[in-house]
Amino acid sequence: MKIGSKIVYPMHGAGIVVKIEAEDFFGKRVEYCTMKVAQKDMTLKFPVSRKEILHIREVSNTDTIMGAIKTKEPEEYITSSNWNKRYQITLDKMKTGSPTDMAKVLVNLKSLEADRGLSSGERQLYHNAMDILSSELMLIEDCDYEGAYGLLEKCLEELECEK
Repeated sequence: MKIGSKIVYPMHGAGIVVKIEAEDFFGKRVEYCTMKVAQKDMTLKFPVSRKEILHIREVSNTDTIMGAIKTKEPEEYITSSNWNKRYQITLDKMKTGSPTDMAKVLVNLKSLEADRGLSSGERQLYHNAMDILSSELMLIEDCDYEGAYGLLEKCLEELECEK
């Protein structure tokens, strides 16, 4: 990881590393990374040594994201009538930071929305997943938020049409 690297911080989105510096933390020198999130006016700072624990990763590519959406079928848990269980499983998938898991979240929630609608919590998770993957596509495709969001929507609509 270096200044200018494009990375993804799960649950916040993709951004660019703007600074890496060592700071004193209770008498210990700790190296911190500062990133500017692409689609939000937000800056995040985290210890570089916790990168793996936080599931921070390099941005993937468009084929990985779109391919994961196109090849996924809704998972079994999404048919559960217990919205709290569905919510927790979905949230756990999002926390992994994997583009494949984020694609699964979108497919699952889009399917659930079409079948019976989403709870307000699930609707918020859907929009968060769209935002996070859109921010990643913004950096990959060098486009604005609306363009990236549109790419995801189009891919999800094509998936719905195939059913």
